Amino acid sequence: MVETASPMQLIILLYDGALQWLVMAKQELVKNKASKLPNWTNYANFMGKAHDIVTHLQDSLDHSQDPEFSDKIFDLYDFIKTSITKANAFKKEEDLDNAYKLLKDLKTTWKEALDKQKFS
Repeated sequence: MVETASPMQLIILLYDGALQWLVMAKQELVKNKASKLPNWTNYANFMGKAHDIVTHLQDSLDHSQDPEFSDKIFDLYDFIKTSITKANAFKKEEDLDNAYKLLKDLKTTWKEALDKQKFS
């Protein structure tokens, strides 16, 4: 699927991946908070993978196309990465949920743009 996907479809796949890692991280967070002997390794790995995907999305921005838009998205990705980092460091569900919501909203927006492109 990746080999035949358009650039917009690849972006949506990256969002799907980041969201999946955050869901898995939240499951680990809940499990570990209920445990007497928590093991945070999986949680940290899942958060790291989500962070890496957002970094890739951020690094892939083409600032020459629309610099103002790219700068705003860059800053939004920075905010998401900060939320992921804080959630990882302080085990705060609120920060994890914020990152998830923003990525979900971005994915929805990209999906709507892709759907409009298909019907144009």
